[in-house]
This record gives sequence, structure tokens and C-alpha cells, in this order.
Amino acid sequence: MRNKFFLFFFLIAVSQTARSQENVIQQIQLRCDSILNLLVKEKDEDKKADLITALYGTAIDGFPLQLLRLSQKLLDIAKKKNDIFAESAAVSAAGQAYRLTGNYVKALELHRKAVAMAEQTGNKILLGFGLNQMAHIYKDRLENEKALTLYRQAFRLFENAGRNDIWYACMNIGVVYYNMGNYDSALYYSNEALNRIDNTPGVGNQSAVFSNIASIYSQKNMADSAKKYFELAWNLANTTRSPRYLNTTYVAIAEHFNRIQQYDSSTYYFKKAVYIVSGTEMNNLVLKPAKKLTEYYQNINADSTVKYWKVYSAANDSVNSIRTNQQIQMLTFEEEQRRRDIEAAQVAYQNKIRTGLLLGGLALFSIVAIILYRNNRQKQKANSMLEKTLADLKSTQSQLIQSEKMASLGELTAGIAHEIQNPLNFVNNFSEVNKELVDELQQELKAGKIDEAIEISNDIKANEDKINHHGKRADAIVKGMLQHSSSGSGKKEPTDINKLADEYLRLAYHGLRAKDKNFNATLKTEYDKNIGNVNIIPQDIGRVILNLITNAFYATNEKAKSGFDIYEPSVTVKTSKTTQEDGSNKVEISVADNGDGIPKKILDKIFQPFFTTKPTGQGTGLGLSLSYDIVKAHGGELKVETKENEGSTFIIQIPTA
Repeated sequence: MRNKFFLFFFLIAVSQTARSQENVIQQIQLRCDSILNLLVKEKDEDKKADLITALYGTAIDGFPLQLLRLSQKLLDIAKKKNDIFAESAAVSAAGQAYRLTGNYVKALELHRKAVAMAEQTGNKILLGFGLNQMAHIYKDRLENEKALTLYRQAFRLFENAGRNDIWYACMNIGVVYYNMGNYDSALYYSNEALNRIDNTPGVGNQSAVFSNIASIYSQKNMADSAKKYFELAWNLANTTRSPRYLNTTYVAIAEHFNRIQQYDSSTYYFKKAVYIVSGTEMNNLVLKPAKKLTEYYQNINADSTVKYWKVYSAANDSVNSIRTNQQIQMLTFEEEQRRRDIEAAQVAYQNKIRTGLLLGGLALFSIVAIILYRNNRQKQKANSMLEKTLADLKSTQSQLIQSEKMASLGELTAGIAHEIQNPLNFVNNFSEVNKELVDELQQELKAGKIDEAIEISNDIKANEDKINHHGKRADAIVKGMLQHSSSGSGKKEPTDINKLADEYLRLAYHGLRAKDKNFNATLKTEYDKNIGNVNIIPQDIGRVILNLITNAFYATNEKAKSGFDIYEPSVTVKTSKTTQEDGSNKVEISVADNGDGIPKKILDKIFQPFFTTKPTGQGTGLGLSLSYDIVKAHGGELKVETKENEGSTFIIQIPTA
């Protein structure tokens, strides 16, 4: 029967007369244009949501470039009509297009923006759709708990909106459960998706549902049922002529043959999965089949092993690079903190008002002092009044300096909140999973299934270990961060400069994100591993680094607001060890940005107290002055190099001994 199963797919592949891909794309574009015309005219938001579903029902998401063009059309129309509902849908579509090409960082940024817009509309269906699309990124990366949380949120929103017919959240929950090895739950939700499909407006390709059900039956060794649903999946995928759907179906069939040890058939379909997307914008989809082929040929054919290893390695480097993983992790932290950022922004605004009041008080005292001095300089009584005014000025200045330090502490606190959120999320997620496992355990015990109950209890124990691990991790993060954010004893101690700079880079970034959720920049680091520990006061030097990095972010953000479409904000932190002409060694910490630079006419004033180029209320003019004094107190120098319209580099030089 297995040979007949293979022959069935081979005969279909040879005999079926398929439309050319270009004709299919053209027909999809015509259908999308027609739906788009209805969407921009529709006033009812729930009907708009149906039309958005209908756009995807044309199977346009099988062709990422066409989907990206469609999103741009919808975005242009939405902006002209000031329609935030349509704009959210357009941004979400662009995010889906970037996700399909393997650009997960750009995709996650766009999906976060789409979800934020959907929240503004208050429409549960649009918000559920946005969360569902965002969850795809975590599903692709096998971050199953995160994906499942988002899919469930989408599912609940659809249910609360009274839309029981929306099927794709069920389908996606089924896929995640399959990835987790929970085949009964995967089958339940996949069948739920099939039950709801007939009532969903504008449904197009559902080959993923059939393919998932077929894979589940394959795992359960139910060959006839697997064959039935693989046939349905293949027919639908072939109808669309989409490399994406064909690749997914080929991989599922190949895994089935591999599972039943028909390795020739398995490699045949894995190769088809590679070739169907190679050279397309979805080349990232070669990742799984190329890896499987590399493993298969490893002890059989050296040339084929090298060939498919190169294919796999190239795709893996583009999708799963360290930089990509770091950026996605950072964006994930920020999304989970977004609502908390609103509260932090309000606190920051209040601090800004206080700073403005202090500056106003300083200006008022200055005016009073000048008037009193000029009008009463010949009188002895006026001298005493002037001395009192000057004393008040000094008191205000001290308050202002303290305010500057408290602002730095606020930025550190915002950064620490982001740092500990990740392990706390793990604790919350595993706790929720344990709740479900306890329910399953009780059911198995009631049914008298002791072995299953023991297996579930082992899962609960493993999750508790993870909760304990991430709880200790959060504790370690808090202790480590607070060592640098506390006032300390003011004594010098051996300090890892690279670690200090890296920690304050993250804290500065998250601190600014707490004030401006739209801010984003590329972070680059170049740390000299040969520096070793340097004897400094870590709290003071940390504040200097924090101030310089915060200023760099401000400069790039201001340039980004000026409307440069191709401008990409970038901040680079670098450390190095240098030898001076007199033979002494110094450590250099440089912070560079690609902002507008500093004009030459004010370059000699930037380290003066109370001099600032920021608008009133946004800067006290004390940050660089205090930083200069701190570095001088360490026997070092604080210098600046700048080019107008190109950026600035601030350099801290500190003796190693």
C-alpha cells in the first residue's frame, strides 16, 4: 500500500494539467483589486474585517511580493482617507509578506505597529487578526508557548465578538500543538478549523489544514486517513501554484515517508520542497528539507551532503543569525512591555515638567538677583539681599543637579524592568501550562490511567524546574543591574569595562523606549576582550556611559524625525586599550552615532554647565558637564569628534592604573 501511495502522488504530478503561475497570480491580483475597491468604500467595521479575510482567501499570501504590493496600495488609500482600520490591515499584510521571505525582524516590527493601530480602533476582529498574524513568527521559529498564547488571545477575541465562523486561529493552534507533540489536541483544533471553514467569507486555500491533519494521522500510524488528507492538501496547493503551499505540502509528505522508512520517496519529496522555492523570495523555506537531505546523504554521498549543507547553511544564516535572534528577543520584550511603557512615559512626562519648573525657578531667581544688584548696589541693605538671592540660586542649582541624577536613575529603572521581563514571562507561561497539565492529570487519575498520569506529573515537575530556573535568573538580573544603578560607596573597584558598557547600552535603549515607543536604532558593539578589569567607580562611569549613549539615541531620533526615508539610525559602542607616548596605558570607551553632528560654532560650549541644544524641558545642560567632571576625577579625558550631517563620537579615556 505504501508503494501505491507514492505512485498516486507521482501520477498526479505528471498527469495534472496546471495553469501557469503567471496566470494564477494575475487572477489573484484581479480578485484582490475587486475586494480592495469594496474595502475602501465599506463603512461597517465588521464587514471590513470580512473583506480583509477575503483578501487572504484569494491565496495571495502564497506570493509575498504580490502581497507586499497589495499592502502598499491599501496603505496609500488608508492614509488618504485617514482610515486607521485599513492602515492596520495594510501594515499587517506587509508584515506577513516580510515574514514569508524570512525577514522576521522587519515582520515583527510591522505586526507590533498593526496591533497597536488595531487597539486604537477597539475592533475585536481586527485586533484578533493582528495578533494571529504576529503569532506566525513565533510558530515559524518553534517558540511554541509564545505562539500559543497569541493564537489563544486571537481565538478569544473572535469568540467574544460573536464570530464563531473564523477558522484560522483554530488551524494555527492545531499546528502549534502538532509541533509540541500533542497530537490529540492538534487533531481537535484542526477539525474545528474544518468545521468553521464553510461559514467563513472569502476562504481560499486551506491546504495547511489538510496537511496538518494528514501529518497527525501519519504520527498515529493511520495510513488510510493520512493518504486521504495528503491528497486534499496536494490538490489545493497545486491549484494555487504557490511555491509556499507546494513546499509545505512536499515537506509534510516527505516526513511521512521518512516516518515509515521509505527513504527514496522521502528524499524525492524533500528535493521537490527545496527546488520549488530555491531562487525565489521564499528561499528561507529550504531550511527544513535541506537539513533533512544533508542528514540523509551524510553517510551515503559526500557530494550531495556538501551540496545540501550549503543550501541549509545559507538559509539558516539569513533566518537564524545571532543578530536576528537578538533583535527579535528585544522586540518581544518591548511588545510585552508596551502597556507598561505607557505608564512609564507618563512618569517621564511628569519628571520633564518638574525639570522645566526648576529651570523656570532658576531663571526667575537670576532675574531677581540682577534687578536687586543693579538697583541697590550702592546700598548696604541691597548687598545682603543679593547674598540671599545667590544662596537661593546655589540651592536651586543643587536641586537641578540632583534632578539630573534622578533622571538617569529613572532611565536605569526602565531598562531593568525590560531586562527582568523575559524570565518573568517564562515563569508566567510555564505556570499557565502547569494549570492545564494539572487538569489533564486529574482527568487521567479519574479514568484510572496511572501511566499517563505519571507522564503528566513528570511534565509538571520539569516545568517547575524551569520556573525555578527563570526565577533565579530574574533574581540574578536584578542584583547585577542594581550594583550599577545604586549610589554605592563611591570607592574605586576592579570593574569589567566591556560588561559595564554593554549593560548600560541596553539600559539606555530601554530607558528611551519607555519615553518614545516609536524609537528604534541599530545597535553595534566592538569590545576589546584584552582590556581586563579597570579600577574605577562603576556607578559614576556607568552614569557617564549612560548619558553619552542617551544623547546618541536622541541625535539619531531627531534626524529620523526630519523625514529621511532611507536613513537608518545607528549607535556604536566600542572599547579598546591604547598605549600613550609616555608608555602609560589607557582604556578608551567611545560612543558614536550617525546623527546630524555638532556645529563647529558651539563645539567649545558643549561641556559648559547649563548649555544645551535641546528644547526647553527636554534637557538641563548638565549631563555632559557632570560627565566631564566625573572622567576628570578619574584622571581621564572626555573628548568629542564630529562632522556636521554625518554624526559624532564621544571618547572616554581612563588610565588603567
